[in-house]
Amino acid sequence: MSQALQTVAKLARAAEKGLPIGPGAVRMDEAGELSVASPTTASRHHFFLDGLMFHVSLTPQDDDTLFQIWAEVGYMPFTIESPEKRVRLSKILRAAAVNLSAARFVVDEKQMIMVLGQASVPGHVTLPDLVYEIVQFVQEARPYLKVLGQYL
Repeated sequence: MSQALQTVAKLARAAEKGLPIGPGAVRMDEAGELSVASPTTASRHHFFLDGLMFHVSLTPQDDDTLFQIWAEVGYMPFTIESPEKRVRLSKILRAAAVNLSAARFVVDEKQMIMVLGQASVPGHVTLPDLVYEIVQFVQEARPYLKVLGQYL
């Protein structure tokens, strides 16, 4: 088999794996051989819901895809600013910690409340897979986001 056919066969095998082929993923070396860069880079997506910007990252791995989603909800008030609000927000966040499995609320060192989610999806993510994972996350987190929104 000629070198050109071998190169095409190599690319076809890579495409069969379902790897996302984005900018910079296909490379040619000095000998003229094409290859698909592995691991591929994560793709980033964003959407707005209820006034919050959600960020989604899809990172292809060997046999699965790492799905991550997060949003900045707002700042936790300092105790001196609003002790009642801080106590209410803390109670809501404690309840969320006990009742949620797909979503997690965290407060970072700058007192930013964030909601995070992560899942390992078998194979490579298709559009229906992406929508399914987003809906699973949003269905679980949204009631808490609405309540938190009343105090932020």
